Amino acid sequence: MLSIGVIWNSAHDFKEYILSDITEYGEILNSYDLILGDNYQSFVRDIYCSDSIDDWKIEKKIEAMNHSCDYQGVTIVVIDVDITEQYYHPYKKKMVYANLDRMKTNIRKKYSKLVSFYFFDNVFHLTDDEKEYEECVEVLSRYTDEELIPKQDSKVKKIILN
Repeated sequence: MLSIGVIWNSAHDFKEYILSDITEYGEILNSYDLILGDNYQSFVRDIYCSDSIDDWKIEKKIEAMNHSCDYQGVTIVVIDVDITEQYYHPYKKKMVYANLDRMKTNIRKKYSKLVSFYFFDNVFHLTDDEKEYEECVEVLSRYTDEELIPKQDSKVKKIILN
């Protein structure tokens, strides 16, 4: 299954390590830097618009990420993940894909200790299922024309929004 990861600006200094960690769970099909500038806050809100996260948590997350560094960009990662194993997640009260959940949990736990001003998973976002993937694709289409899965080799690209 395809999943989209977002390495938030607060974890930008650890991007290469996080990308390496991701390969333990799936194949990276593409990654690129999306420099958002003044659109950073609206991008974060858009990513979480269909989640059941309280607005105050999103605002506090944005505040923490703004305090952590001046960089106003994210790294988008398209990952192909094996989803054959599932288990019941008691907090989410639903079945989740084991590889996706482990990837997200382990990366967040590892890097939360290293980022400045850590709050509410401001290290790494990951789509949990096909519905979230499609919603994230739609959000990304509003911020960039970048192909999610390039037809040729996948090199890290920089996208700058004006």
